[in-house]
Amino acid sequence: MTSIIRRKILLGGFTILLINCANNRYLLIDATQELSIASTSSIRLNESYHRQHHSQYYDRRHPLQVDDSMQTRRDKLYEIRGEDKIRGIVSSSVRGGGAGVFMLGGDAGVRTVASIVMLGIVTLIVKVFREQGIYGLLLLFQAVMYKEACQVVGARDRVSADTSFVPIKVQQIWWFLTALAGSSLHHLKVFGPSNLYGNLVTYLMAAVGLVMGVLTMAQDGASEELFRGYLGKVASSHFALIFLVWQSSTWFLTLQEFGIAWFLLPALLVIVNDTMAYVFGRLFGNHKLIPNLSPKKTWEGFIGAALSTILAAHPLLSVFNLESDLANKQHVTAIAVYVSLISPFGGFLASAVKRAYGAKDFGSFIPGHGGAIDRLDCQVVTAPFVYFYLKTFG
Repeated sequence: MTSIIRRKILLGGFTILLINCANNRYLLIDATQELSIASTSSIRLNESYHRQHHSQYYDRRHPLQVDDSMQTRRDKLYEIRGEDKIRGIVSSSVRGGGAGVFMLGGDAGVRTVASIVMLGIVTLIVKVFREQGIYGLLLLFQAVMYKEACQVVGARDRVSADTSFVPIKVQQIWWFLTALAGSSLHHLKVFGPSNLYGNLVTYLMAAVGLVMGVLTMAQDGASEELFRGYLGKVASSHFALIFLVWQSSTWFLTLQEFGIAWFLLPALLVIVNDTMAYVFGRLFGNHKLIPNLSPKKTWEGFIGAALSTILAAHPLLSVFNLESDLANKQHVTAIAVYVSLISPFGGFLASAVKRAYGAKDFGSFIPGHGGAIDRLDCQVVTAPFVYFYLKTFG
């Protein structure tokens, strides 16, 4: 087990270095683009000032007027990367020349340090506490992901937030605990080896949640608007519970029945897929995959990542000393195909949610990376398939 952990540390560290080298290389390119936009903005401001104070010298078709393509280009960057962030970079660039490059480099540095620290913490927990440590991490990530989803969706939807019979945040916590009792805690046999009382406890918790919901809508002065707002909150929260908590709870079953190797191996395949999608998209990307949801994703990145993930599957078996079994090679190939073709749609869905609610990231749980959902959206889609596949064919 110690040798496996050492190999995982080396592989994980190398992967992080690849990601951040690629980030730093292209951040400089992005910085020069943003500085050119800043220069154009400065020209427009100077032109506007002179038009206002010296209008008699200006023709309507002044040669300094910026063309529509540059305006469209700047607006497109605002839309893709977040208006506030880009405007901050542009204003810093106007004031200080190279400030934009410095800001982007600093962000990459934070990302690198956070990745190394996160890898070190996870490795230490796994080495010291083994499976029990992973259980604790998974429960923490489930709670954080659900909180992030509720915050992003609730940022614009405040209907019935302060007038509920029971405060909506209290109800959301209750729903989370109910889902946890019926999934992760059930798998961990918190209610006894046979889970004799677990199902009854979970159902009674769900019944209490039902009562709270009905009383919320039955309060004095309730309106159709309150009904719609509250039911929308219920629907979005329960979808988050299914997508994030229930799917990720299958990790517990994989760990218990198939061991830590089949928990870590699919996770590494997802990381390879995500990294290579970025690399191939940057190097060769010309055809947008789903521009309405994720403008930076390209067909070239998607196909290149799929081929890379499938090619990396068998070599990764050697990291866990599983390469000698022919069945394991078949299993990891099937998982790699799923990771390549289906798992990225977890990220696409997360992008759709962020775009719908005007959020750049789901949070700041991991500095430089965003929220837990931003890092685990594809992982949670992979977890159920791995368990059910191995349960069927393993």
